[in-house]
Amino acid sequence: MLLCRYISLNKESLLFRATHYSNELESYVSLLGQLGACMYYAQQIVKFCEPSELFAIEAYSDDPLAEALMAESDAIDQIPFYGRCLAFQFCESMRRPFTIIHIAMASYSENYESTSGFMKLAGSLLDSGKYWLDPDLRAQQIVNTTRDADIGFCKSFWGLTETPAMKQLPHYMCPNIEVNQVITIKAESFKLPRTSGVGHVTIHPPSAHIGPGPVNIRLISHKRRSGQVVGQDVQGEGQGPRVLEKSPFVLIHCHGGGFVAQSSKSHEVYLRSWAVDLQVPIVSVDYSLAPECPYPRAVEEIFFAYCWVLKNANLVGSVAQKVCITGDSAGGNLSMALTLKSISKGIRPPDGVVAIYTPMLIRYIPSPSRMLSLVDPLLPVGITARCLAAYAGISEEDLFEPIESAPHSVQIHDKMQKVDSPNQHTGLNIILDELENEDLEDNVVLTADSSLQTHGESETKAHRPNTVQQQCQQVKHLPLKSQTPSIASICGEHSHIMTDLCTRSAVNINSNATAIPEIKDQQCTSSSCNSTQLEISPSTSLSPPWYAQTRHYAQSPTPCRKLRHIHVDRDPLLSPLLASDDLLTEMPPVYLVVSHLDPLLDDSLTFAKKLRSLSKPVQVCLLDDLPHGFLNFTLVSKECKNASNLCVSKIRQVFTNNNKTQIEETDF
Repeated sequence: MLLCRYISLNKESLLFRATHYSNELESYVSLLGQLGACMYYAQQIVKFCEPSELFAIEAYSDDPLAEALMAESDAIDQIPFYGRCLAFQFCESMRRPFTIIHIAMASYSENYESTSGFMKLAGSLLDSGKYWLDPDLRAQQIVNTTRDADIGFCKSFWGLTETPAMKQLPHYMCPNIEVNQVITIKAESFKLPRTSGVGHVTIHPPSAHIGPGPVNIRLISHKRRSGQVVGQDVQGEGQGPRVLEKSPFVLIHCHGGGFVAQSSKSHEVYLRSWAVDLQVPIVSVDYSLAPECPYPRAVEEIFFAYCWVLKNANLVGSVAQKVCITGDSAGGNLSMALTLKSISKGIRPPDGVVAIYTPMLIRYIPSPSRMLSLVDPLLPVGITARCLAAYAGISEEDLFEPIESAPHSVQIHDKMQKVDSPNQHTGLNIILDELENEDLEDNVVLTADSSLQTHGESETKAHRPNTVQQQCQQVKHLPLKSQTPSIASICGEHSHIMTDLCTRSAVNINSNATAIPEIKDQQCTSSSCNSTQLEISPSTSLSPPWYAQTRHYAQSPTPCRKLRHIHVDRDPLLSPLLASDDLLTEMPPVYLVVSHLDPLLDDSLTFAKKLRSLSKPVQVCLLDDLPHGFLNFTLVSKECKNASNLCVSKIRQVFTNNNKTQIEETDF
């Protein structure tokens, strides 16, 4: 809206860049059309869910209608979300960091195959200029990379945070700490007492996939405390004039990185601040990464390190009166797995869990929030599927092995091929010209209440503004604001304008395409969920008619669709959402921190709902306008720093809460 207002006020200026602002407006109009398609598919996914549930039930995984719906949702054009409108859904402070990240990814991907590290770096620096100047070219390169690149590229690109230059960054931009020590835990068995008070449990070193081996942990402490390790001598004791007494608390941390990248060192950007704010020792575990070491190796190493800290708390400067476990993203999943494993083994569980934007289900089962990965700049759908598959032990060959076609396929209109061709200009003016020369028998528009309505008569040329100037006339009376309004405010206050813009990007649907089959809202049982009830004819089109011509249909199964058909173990230590009620009833207080716009939002909400149904203490902290991985942006975004402070407050609650059964309730 601000863009249209600006164009309306400045179009007569001598320095007005007409081409630039025309491209900007076209990008936003295209984005609105694709966003409407995402909303449409999210609504359709709900029809495959049990009442009040967010994830589609697994009985529909092989259903032709569900497969057709996933095929078309995967084919949404992602380019508008990664070009001029990059990170439009997030706070203003996150847009420049994401632009820099995408420029780096685009240029790095172009030189990824170079064998020389120097040539790879030099080529990336040279290519970054063209991606800075041309956001559309950058968006195309990002989309191609996230769809086609293998897990090796993900590891390599995210591993740039482990370069010597990046490792030195926290020393100059983060608070100083007195203890930052890597400790190697030897691969030796030891015993811990059972929580029942009867007998002991033998803790064996991790052995999955690569055999028994040591585990590295990083000890971070603002002030040196009595008993803390000096150098590599685990029997040493901190020395110096300011050695403090042992802390009653200890925080165990599991870093994120999609199970495939990063380390405790790359997460010092916020761990140093946490050490200062909490004034407790922090033990961050450097677990083995997939795909070389898939599940359960990381869980074994996290569990082994946790048990070692319980037995040797004095060596980290604590008496372990209370232990909190925390992790972000993949680390949150490992934190939950550690807690469940300690309960099942009968040893002392943590006193509380703080899990931050955590994947609770290591399968790509559709949900409304997981569809956000289609437009998310940090968790694109292709990379998300590859990381989940790598951790589950699914090879790249299995992930890209062709699957048999569904018995009923969705027809693709011949007319779409012309629009989808890379040689065709798919701009707003071309679409409007085409609409003016055709008679629309059925036109579907998105109304203010997000429902689809059909109009029998086509809109005439007299009623349709077909120039940028005419479109801007609709919003010339809108007041200027200091910052970009949110999507919710646009859809609410100016829904008629949003509807008109979406209609501008609407296109014809082939007259022989039938309407979307209605799916009855009913509970699905093993007997009722069969393909005969949901069978569709080959002429059925599941795409929104006003979107059918601008979508890019997938010619082959995407990693997400393939992952849905590959068997993944229903192991609660792999997917905590599948844990039994017997295990969950022993869970300590759980704090879940996640953003409204995170693709993993439904994971946290569903897990919290399951805990609450068992009357277990759980709190969900929902944040606005922040991306997945916000902890890694605390140095460049005030909003991310505030979110990090919220996480610190929840950790502090674990340490200060004397009654485990009491926790502040949060509605969600």
